[in-house]
Amino acid sequence: MSKTFYGVDVKGNMGIRGRKGYGISIAVAKENEIETYCAGSGRFGEDFPVNPEMLFQAGSVSKPAFAVTLLRYVDKGLIDLDADISGVIPKYAKIPMTFEALLSHTAGFNLHGFPGYKVDHEPMTLEDVLDGKGVTPKLRRIRPYGKQSMYSGGGTTLAELAFTRITGTTLREAFQKEVAEPLGLTRSGYFQPLDEEYVSNAAFGGKLGIKESPGHGFRYHPEHAAAGLWTTPTDLVKLGIALSRSYREGGFLKKETARRMLTTILEDETYCLCIENLRGDIGYHGGCNEGFLTEWFFSLREDLCVASMHNRSREFYDWQQTKTAVALFQNLEETMLPAPDKTGWEAYCGKYEKLIEDFPLDEVFLQDGDLYIKVDDEDGAFTSQLYPIGDKTFGRKGGFAKIIFGDNCLIIDGVTCKKL
Repeated sequence: MSKTFYGVDVKGNMGIRGRKGYGISIAVAKENEIETYCAGSGRFGEDFPVNPEMLFQAGSVSKPAFAVTLLRYVDKGLIDLDADISGVIPKYAKIPMTFEALLSHTAGFNLHGFPGYKVDHEPMTLEDVLDGKGVTPKLRRIRPYGKQSMYSGGGTTLAELAFTRITGTTLREAFQKEVAEPLGLTRSGYFQPLDEEYVSNAAFGGKLGIKESPGHGFRYHPEHAAAGLWTTPTDLVKLGIALSRSYREGGFLKKETARRMLTTILEDETYCLCIENLRGDIGYHGGCNEGFLTEWFFSLREDLCVASMHNRSREFYDWQQTKTAVALFQNLEETMLPAPDKTGWEAYCGKYEKLIEDFPLDEVFLQDGDLYIKVDDEDGAFTSQLYPIGDKTFGRKGGFAKIIFGDNCLIIDGVTCKKL
């Protein structure tokens, strides 16, 4: 196997030194082709090579998969995103409430995430979780409704409860019928607990197989919509491409439905309906369950998607996984763009006023024919390469800032910086 995958040293980035440590599974979809990359072990301490069919827990990527399932019912006229659903969930919603607020994390609820339970834990209902009968507190509304974004797996779980009551079906059944079967997702489902038939080719999270259960090294998540999806990177890129095409032209979802899912709810926020919109043209969500990490990016402009799943969750590797997936996505995006005409790039070079506190751009310059920016903040200066994504419009390598050059100025993420 080549040391790099589309120019990215995946094994080096993720610290995969041998088959008995940890492993990673990646899929990339480009136009009509899907390519996979696997390395390392799916089970700590075992010679258990990762393969493209191996199941991983998706963590919070469960949320957009739930949203897509719900939106299929919206397209059929069976669910209204704007209807008051408080009468369906009166114990938990004391004021008028909509699916839009719950899916966009603007309803004001607590419970950011869920740690899960040992695999042999007694089954729990959604109501058990919301009533605080497990290891997490009771669901409470702690912020004003509809005024601000506050990430809440509890709100997603409440949305799942409302969904099951309205449709009369479980999320597992609805996802299988409305998403998995139409898209050919043969290795995905809200399997909680995981069916024994799948265990033989399922990754174990971190060292859970040693710490908790030698035969079942993963946690049980009764909060299906928030954290309960098992899947593969191959299935995730199929879902990403379906959403991208729906956004551009309609299909799996109606065009207007997909656009609503991927349109931000609050000004100056990136979160939409169970998904983020980065740079205005990229759909994204990450996931982190105990022992599992997931990164998922797809373009809204073309058939391009990257999904990466790893059986270790620690802060350092969380960042390394993100960095790796971003590099893969951007390297692929560059290959799909026409060769740039660099005429006039020199006119963009120079010093610029610093107007953005979180991204204090200092200078634009050419190096070996490529365009770079220098950022100078309190932690020191660093440089990033730019690459063209449109007319006078550039993306930033390693991040998702959008930079548009104008007359004696540039616009970065909607903020204008004058040239000095």
